[in-house]
Amino acid sequence: MLKNADLRDNAFFVMAGLILVNVFWGASSIAAREALLQLSSIEIVTIRFTIALFIVFGMAIAMKKWDALRIHPKDIPTFILLSLSNVSIGFILQVESLNYTTVTNFSLEFNLATFFIMLMGALLLGERLTRTKLAGAGIAFAGAFLIISGGRLDLSSAHLLGDLMGVGSAIAFGIFTIASKKVSSKYSLTTILLYTFFFGVLELLPFYAFVTPMTPLASLSPLSWSSLLFLAVLCSVFCFFVYTHGLSRLKASDVAMSIYVTPLAGILLAVLLLGETLTAVTAVGAGLIMAGMYLTQRELEPDVPEKRYTPVALNE
Repeated sequence: MLKNADLRDNAFFVMAGLILVNVFWGASSIAAREALLQLSSIEIVTIRFTIALFIVFGMAIAMKKWDALRIHPKDIPTFILLSLSNVSIGFILQVESLNYTTVTNFSLEFNLATFFIMLMGALLLGERLTRTKLAGAGIAFAGAFLIISGGRLDLSSAHLLGDLMGVGSAIAFGIFTIASKKVSSKYSLTTILLYTFFFGVLELLPFYAFVTPMTPLASLSPLSWSSLLFLAVLCSVFCFFVYTHGLSRLKASDVAMSIYVTPLAGILLAVLLLGETLTAVTAVGAGLIMAGMYLTQRELEPDVPEKRYTPVALNE
């Protein structure tokens, strides 16, 4: 049994991994921008998760993790919920939101996922929601607001539909986070990702086949393929492995705070890779995000880290 100090050190190590995850997610917009030169959004999402599905399936076979391939029939609705909230409906809401509202509005609305996760964690998982965590989340959100909007926000009624979709995508990610945490004690990370991606691809295929232009894959440039592989290998397989692992080790409310790293990473990468200017407002926003995260990490603690999943017996 690990001592409390060891458990706390392990919790900070897990949080460091979650911060890295959100750095990659922050970079995903740059990769997606390059892929959008040849593909539609639905094509990118479908190809991305199809590649991710085959990678996870191949890993399970190569490591002979046969237990990872089986789930109890009664848990199929849970995996469908995971796929709907994080792969198909979740990403479709993101894509469609951008057709009806501004990128600034959507980015801010998606960062509300932190609050939705905290609220659902308190209501559905019995997690304690302290004033310190709420204050830290509020300070970090203020920082995200400055980075994303530059202090300006367009709340025109013309964007109402897109704004509602943006909030819907944040709620969907919150549902995915809470459902993943609940199922993480029963199934391995490989099983969770394998079936989340599997059902997600099944849900996306009709849109890919009947709504998109079906761009020939052989016509894609090396840059487009590099972008797709980055999105599939790092932003999907690696990031969701680490994110789901984090949920099995930390409280959902603590994991939620790492989401604020995404806009911070996005703006820093844009400055480094795209030559964008770092303004005073952006710098203040970055400082607020770091202050908010520091405030909440003072209460960071592991959430039953010794718990391990038990392979499912189909004859239960």
